[in-house]
Amino acid sequence: ISSIGPRDARKAGVDRRDGGHPDMADAIVVTYRSAGSIGACLDALLDGDLHVVVVDNAGTADVVREHFPQVELIANDENVGFPRAVNQGLARCEGDVVLLVNPDCVVPPATAGALVAYLREHADVAIVGPRLREADGSVNISAHPIATFGSMLGNRARRFFPFLTPLLARHSRFGSYDACLHATEPTEVEMVIAACVAVRGDFLRDELGGLDEGYFMYCEDMELCLQAWQRGRRVVYLPTVEAFHEGGGSSGDRSHVWPLHARSTLRFHAKHRPRTFQLVRLALLGRAVIGLADPRGHRRRAWAGVARVVLTVPKRRLLS
Repeated sequence: ISSIGPRDARKAGVDRRDGGHPDMADAIVVTYRSAGSIGACLDALLDGDLHVVVVDNAGTADVVREHFPQVELIANDENVGFPRAVNQGLARCEGDVVLLVNPDCVVPPATAGALVAYLREHADVAIVGPRLREADGSVNISAHPIATFGSMLGNRARRFFPFLTPLLARHSRFGSYDACLHATEPTEVEMVIAACVAVRGDFLRDELGGLDEGYFMYCEDMELCLQAWQRGRRVVYLPTVEAFHEGGGSSGDRSHVWPLHARSTLRFHAKHRPRTFQLVRLALLGRAVIGLADPRGHRRRAWAGVARVVLTVPKRRLLS
């Protein structure tokens, strides 16, 4: 690991924290081959007067060093995964609010300020996320029900048949979808995705000790929100402010990310839904078998990877 720490930044005259204050908010950006998108992300966060920590898992450190010397940088020698990288960044944060922001997400200063203010004004809220828009202006469904076997099937149906989203939103289990599409005021939801989310610092650092590093990538935000609810904290979707998903933040290699998603899904269900764990395993395997008939080679390879995870990773390893 190589890093540019606060001491180096102060020597360069670019430390934005003035020694670090508990009322200063932090932002952590985990990067992986994100050189093409990180500029807009960091420009916006710095305009919001946030202390920004970039944790690079590959391919972005040089751009940050050259163009953003005021950003605190941790450059890993290997891809350590998202939760562990966040926890590395968290060790450099002292603020009362921490924003987790994807490198392909642009958070306007007004949005960052509103998220921070909302947490400071609502002591019982641990996590808050803004409305998230895609580059084409469409609303990203960034609030979800915390996974059960039934909600997993519903979410899969929504992905294949987007017209089902408004119908599913009428069911209380899927009310989070409705919040994304129609809410005009702060709304309790089961979870918000970590593409852009603000978390109370004492909750993330002191109560949880950081994100769960048993996940390499995916489902760590679901785990985070579930832990908040289990500890009597609330999770809120704030539709009055927006962040923008620009796209292109990291590699989209399906043969790599789909098996990771499958493993994380299995781990979450092994931890929290043991009664339906085998059903989830069978559902993933069935979908992978169907996917193996896909004529596109890259998708076949991805589904083969999913099948390998489902068939070879035992439950005890998922929980270790």
